[in-house]
Amino acid sequence: MQLQRQRPRAGLGPSCLGCLYPSTQIRDPMFTLSQGSFYFHFQNLLYANGRHTTFLCCRVEREQEGLIITRVFKNQVGIHAELCFLHWFHDEEFFPGEDYQLTWYMSWSPCPNCAEQVAQFLAAHRNVSLTIFIARLYYHWLPQFQQGLRRLCQEGAQVEVMSYQEFEDCCEEFVKKSFRPWKGLYTNYKQQEGTLRRILGSTVSLLKEETFLFQFNNRHRVPRHCGQHRPRRRTYLCYLLARPGDTTAPTKGCLQNKKGHHAEIRFIERIRSMGLDPSQDYQITCYLTWSPCLDCAFKLAKLKKDFPRLTLRIFTSRLYFHWIRKFQKGLHQLWLSGVLVAIMGLQEFTDCWNNFVNHQQRSFAPWEKLDAYSKNIRERLGRILRSWGCGPTPSSGGDSR
Repeated sequence: MQLQRQRPRAGLGPSCLGCLYPSTQIRDPMFTLSQGSFYFHFQNLLYANGRHTTFLCCRVEREQEGLIITRVFKNQVGIHAELCFLHWFHDEEFFPGEDYQLTWYMSWSPCPNCAEQVAQFLAAHRNVSLTIFIARLYYHWLPQFQQGLRRLCQEGAQVEVMSYQEFEDCCEEFVKKSFRPWKGLYTNYKQQEGTLRRILGSTVSLLKEETFLFQFNNRHRVPRHCGQHRPRRRTYLCYLLARPGDTTAPTKGCLQNKKGHHAEIRFIERIRSMGLDPSQDYQITCYLTWSPCLDCAFKLAKLKKDFPRLTLRIFTSRLYFHWIRKFQKGLHQLWLSGVLVAIMGLQEFTDCWNNFVNHQQRSFAPWEKLDAYSKNIRERLGRILRSWGCGPTPSSGGDSR
């Protein structure tokens, strides 16, 4: 299909595919996916013969308004589902002043061209975050397809293989039916998840500068934008895993909450999937936008118990519902289990920026009153732990290292 070129639309920033081309020849997306199409095209077979169509089920969240829109795209003649989405999003839903969280459930991972176009889209529109869940990896043994997946991560996309939870979420949201798992789902998921981890290697999905500066900001309240609703500050968890004395680069990861799973639970599942030896020494440093809830705190404590030689350090930007007794209990449980919990100071914000932000070689510039906010939150954490009979709390920033 030959598309006519036009000027980028005003206010959309650097041009990407959706800015440059009209979409008059692209059919409208569907609102739901049939049950038969879902179970045939999304089945995570290792050898999926006869499945030549890519389906893309998308959830669009406009953060300022809390608005959620769902649509289903599939390949059309001469244009893949991913590019159909880019055209639709630009024409129908995109407002430059809004922040968007996009979640894709895809039957096949993107081809190299689509991966590059989506990466350019993310680079051009800094107010858009994208998470991609993939049922099957497309030609994953070819270098150009592997590089496409790494390219997406380099522009901040979260790329993951669909587990039972994602298949269930996709089925309920887009098919409107209860999910019935097929035989071999978990085994095939583990194999494809391991393949994706090997492809991505040390490639970490970097946060956009705007995302970091907003989500990790330790100010008590964020200002409204031009009278709009306050956007939500979500939970992000960035981690570094290393072995003491090991000269190789540490393993990095950046996770956020997804439907039904807190970022801390996803982190625990990822660490357990690595097959670490409990008899060996490991050091994990986590940077969190919000301190853990009670359930997550107990599960983090259980992780520490299962790996007795693990040094687990958690630096949090803000305390989550710190005035409620059960959340204080979670912080107390972490302290009892030997997990270091401290408040992020300038040093931690700088380290997190350097390791997890696509900062284009720019140094971290602290926001106004960063140190004062850190000091107040640190004192609050100290009062909470002392009220539970805990000893002195560690300081953050340069004092803790």
